[in-house]
Amino acid sequence: MLKTLVVDGNSLLQTGFHGVKDYYHNGKHFGAIFYFLNTIKRQLENFDYDKVVVFWDGKNNHSERRKIYPQYKSKKKNRLDKESLNDLFRQKNRISQYLEEFFIRQAGYTNYEADDCIAYYTNNSLNEEKTIITNDNDLVQLVSEKTSVFLTRNNNPIKYLDKVKIGKGPLNIPTVNVVLHKILLGDNSDNIKGIQYFGQKTLLKHFPEIQEEELTLKFILNRTKEIISEGNKERGLLNLRDGISSDGRCGEDFFDVNTKLIDLNNVLISNEIKEEINLLITETLDPQGRNNENVLKMMKEDGIFKVLPKHNDEWTKFFEPLLKLKNKEINYHNKIN
Repeated sequence: MLKTLVVDGNSLLQTGFHGVKDYYHNGKHFGAIFYFLNTIKRQLENFDYDKVVVFWDGKNNHSERRKIYPQYKSKKKNRLDKESLNDLFRQKNRISQYLEEFFIRQAGYTNYEADDCIAYYTNNSLNEEKTIITNDNDLVQLVSEKTSVFLTRNNNPIKYLDKVKIGKGPLNIPTVNVVLHKILLGDNSDNIKGIQYFGQKTLLKHFPEIQEEELTLKFILNRTKEIISEGNKERGLLNLRDGISSDGRCGEDFFDVNTKLIDLNNVLISNEIKEEINLLITETLDPQGRNNENVLKMMKEDGIFKVLPKHNDEWTKFFEPLLKLKNKEINYHNKIN
């Protein structure tokens, strides 16, 4: 079975751009470029993947979810001025050039989010063992027997049957309950509202099983009705029974909308995009036009050599895991073709 690294491209791009601030060459910042390549290089070094796939957010990527819920991510403001934004996209385009040279598949589609593309890929690449690398908690829900999630701020990947800490409270839940938790409590980072007056403490008080076993929305709602029938009139429970959210939604509309926004088992991408992702799963990569000379030229132009140890062969040591991946892809292409 192939071992595949699936990369949340914009997550790594943003982390490097904002986190590696002091890497400049000829007046141009290259922190995002170095961080992105170094992160993939270290993953290949530690886990020896056979294949790497990068998904980028497309232009207007919020559009499908805003058709369902206009407030989706409406509070997220671009904190970059025009000059910084242009520099971010310059580094993104440069990263894409490096990825092409190293036989790394990549894709991004107008109007669609990378999360949906990653979800479709991981759920349909049945002959691959996947690790998703990201800094986005939304993708933790994709953990399964064949898919783990490596959050860049952690030391170890989250695997099947692992528990994850949610929010600032005491709640640690199995990954299979992440979607349910977000449907009920919403997601502040995406401006998705949850049940009014119903928070983690109330959830844990009345549904302690959520920390140990997989629960369903149907179970939660049936149990809520039982608790209320026994005389408990807590406002949060009454709102849960009636599906009342702080943004005015109520009843089935609340649960239906939040499920569509949050649950990545039902991806918001077209059939045409699904077919293109299927090709990423099955296609081989043509080695024509890719060579080490292109990489060396870009490294000199970008200033990558400035941050590597001063040895004549250091660039080959740095990129050795990527070159190993390249050779695997060439051998696979030659075998199939």
